[in-house]
Amino acid sequence: MSLNRRDALQVSLGALLCLALPVRAQDLVALPNVATLEELIASFAGNAPTADSGVSIDMEAIAEDGYRVPVTIDAPSAEEVMLIAPGNPVLPVLRVRFGVLAGAHSISTRMRLGQSQEILALARLPDRSVHRGTRATLVVVGGCA
Repeated sequence: MSLNRRDALQVSLGALLCLALPVRAQDLVALPNVATLEELIASFAGNAPTADSGVSIDMEAIAEDGYRVPVTIDAPSAEEVMLIAPGNPVLPVLRVRFGVLAGAHSISTRMRLGQSQEILALARLPDRSVHRGTRATLVVVGGCA
């Protein structure tokens, strides 16, 4: 089988498209890096008032190593969850959307914390209401440079 210029061009163009599509999908859901806390809450909640219940954050009260702090967010029947660390250089930590086939509306992860702070989790429910939960943690060694 011989490879001509036209075939090589088609294969190259296909490879470039495969590389470009995931980047565009990430740009659609990218979190803003330079927003203030109030702007982040407003962008997530919109015009809906936030209730101080319905979201639980499970994490250690004292984090000896700020480079990897385990955290679990539980938000029953939530469609979307956003985790914010106001004391970090980049405030939003993660934003997760739960599909209709999600078995549990909770997520466990590890995050970096630069200093002692109060972590904030926002959850949007199917009725478009927004609930929030907070948890204070003391960081011994900061994880953000």
